[in-house]
Amino acid sequence: MALSNSARLLMATVSTFALATAAEAQDAASPTTGQPAETETTAETSAQTGTVAVVALDAITITANKLETSVIDAPASISVVDEEELERRQASDLSDILRGMPGVEIHGGPRSTVQEPIIRGLTGDRVVVRVDGARANMSVGHKGRFFFDPEVLKSVEVYRGAASTMQGTGALGGVIALTTKDANDLLDPGQTLGARVKVGYASVDHGLTTNGMAYGRPTDNTDLLVSVTRESTGNFESGDGDKQPYTDDDYINGMLKGGIDINDASRLTLTVQRYNDDHRLPSAPDSGAALSTSNYLVNRESEETSMVLGYRYHDSANDWIDANLNAYGMRTDLDEKRVSDGRHDERTLDTIGLDGSNTSRFDLAGRDLAVTVGGEIYQDSQEGRRNGVAVSNLFPDAEMTIYGVYVDNALALTDALDVTAGVRFDSYDLSADGQRAREDSAISPRFSASYRLTSWMQPYVSCAEAFRAPAMTEMYASGYHFPGNNFVANPDLEAEKAKTWEFGTNFKSDNLLTHGDAFRAKVAYFHNEIEDYIEQQGATFGSSETKSVNVPEAEIQGFEAELTYDTGVIFGGLAASRIRGENTRTGANLSDIPADKVALSGGYRFQDHGVEVGGRANLVDRLTRIASGSEVPGYATFDVFVSWDAHETVPGLTVNAGIDNILDHNYQTADQGLYEPGRNLKISASMKF
Repeated sequence: MALSNSARLLMATVSTFALATAAEAQDAASPTTGQPAETETTAETSAQTGTVAVVALDAITITANKLETSVIDAPASISVVDEEELERRQASDLSDILRGMPGVEIHGGPRSTVQEPIIRGLTGDRVVVRVDGARANMSVGHKGRFFFDPEVLKSVEVYRGAASTMQGTGALGGVIALTTKDANDLLDPGQTLGARVKVGYASVDHGLTTNGMAYGRPTDNTDLLVSVTRESTGNFESGDGDKQPYTDDDYINGMLKGGIDINDASRLTLTVQRYNDDHRLPSAPDSGAALSTSNYLVNRESEETSMVLGYRYHDSANDWIDANLNAYGMRTDLDEKRVSDGRHDERTLDTIGLDGSNTSRFDLAGRDLAVTVGGEIYQDSQEGRRNGVAVSNLFPDAEMTIYGVYVDNALALTDALDVTAGVRFDSYDLSADGQRAREDSAISPRFSASYRLTSWMQPYVSCAEAFRAPAMTEMYASGYHFPGNNFVANPDLEAEKAKTWEFGTNFKSDNLLTHGDAFRAKVAYFHNEIEDYIEQQGATFGSSETKSVNVPEAEIQGFEAELTYDTGVIFGGLAASRIRGENTRTGANLSDIPADKVALSGGYRFQDHGVEVGGRANLVDRLTRIASGSEVPGYATFDVFVSWDAHETVPGLTVNAGIDNILDHNYQTADQGLYEPGRNLKISASMKF
């Protein structure tokens, strides 16, 4: 059942943490145990005993500081969903990928192309999204911004907290970085040519997903991957058995990705993707509201084309140069035709950008210093048309250019104390046809310090500032909105500025309860103060105008925890978050603040048979702290899954199966009109050749 109150959530998390810490202290005090081994030692001893420990928090992150750092050692709140977990979840949309992650929720409901992430109560342009390094900036009211194919993903990394210094303007809430597979991820040792075919089925919407990949190394220094995915679904059933209207989908995605190893130190890559989705849905598909004169039915086609050209130089013998450079372009088109009369609306966003960084390493009297210098420039150009004519309310013709430069320094002051200090300068220029142009700039510093108090405990503190320029639609939208209501442009909008303090602790222990096991945990308290928070006012019936305005001061604070334990045979995890947000001038609740939640997962590996079984529970408290409307009931969902690596029986075959929402619970997420999918049997099989 759902949680009755937030205190239970917090007590459960703290109790779990106290038990783990007590066990660690007892283990450390035992004269026969000795010092806990590091992660590498755990992997080695696990191999000797026939187990394979898989700890998600040992994944490598690059969002924290542009350096390859283990997540568990980073003084920041970071989660990584790796390829194994993506396969285990049989993810078909963003909600499947991020469900259960602390501090993260999904806005927009269950329609996959409409979903937007909420990180620590912030959404939209306040969350930077990158796909293989390219910024995905599409953001327009009610329409969504994620157009991607889960089948090509290798990992999804989520950085929670202000990250403008390293990730660029807009990262007030955090960053979501999607990384796609390449041929080297799929080729077996010694293999030069291969292919994979995958088919998946979901019962709740009779969805069928097919993917084909071909990959290889044509020469010793080149690699190439080609992927095509097609997914077709019907309207899904909610927990009460009712079909949710206009939730069917049909998309196709193609990807070409290649690389050239120029020499031992240099690598050039090219990624080209094209996504196309065609379905019928309401014009405001994130609201879930019934069809009406203001939420009419449309035939919508969503297209996104992207290209990323990347260059990497890293020579282990050269401490001065460790460089990355990405040049990218992305075009997103939303094309809608009203079913009733054929009225044709078009929205197009073109983004071109260039970003790069270089890290130089120094030895200062035996202490390591890494200095990263980088910069980025990108331009967004948007265009809106209705029956071929520009309309300022739909998607005003506008252009924004942003450039930024930064320097970041990571210094190991002692064997136990690490400090990081950096600063970024950003400048933006906004303009629109027939409107007053606007430009501004900001400096965003950051600082963090972590101390290895014991071999298994690393407290840290960080402070970071972030900056977000107003979106073009926020500033320049004007004209008809719905009957009796009009958009009003506000070229005087100020940029948002945020300052986030975070106090956390990383826990890392091997051989905690048994030989070869691994325990990892990250807990954090954060406090985010936002000046000139941009909020849309008057977007309801009964008001004569809708306008984006600055809220002078807003405050968001909360607690997050993420724990994993893995023996190689038994594995489990817990994630929890509790977040509050308000307008500090009026005391009013902010919108998009998620409910308290706890997520549990665990399973068992039958290693002799290549089988893994497990389950997940997602427990969400009722939401009473809302900006408007009625409270949202809490809910609890339970999933089970099984994976079979059938290589010993049929070489190359892998089978995944599971049942999501096994109790067929009928529920809604916060602020959504549509109910979520009911019981859903999912099964997929892939064959590598």
